[in-house]
Amino acid sequence: MPTEERLAMTNDDRCTNCGDEIDTSQWYPVVTRTVDSEVQLYSFCDEDCRDDWTPDSP
Repeated sequence: MPTEERLAMTNDDRCTNCGDEIDTSQWYPVVTRTVDSEVQLYSFCDEDCRDDWTPDSP
């Protein structure tokens, strides 16, 4: 990854959509976006929450 890119992570033990705690010892869905050379990672408790999530406009 180029040095000018940074990784911005959400609080990955909570679902980005509903706020429920995520069991990070098990598989869980994530979404990544790149905004202005910044990689953003969003974690979800299940696929339904991931599918229901609407990202904010950059």
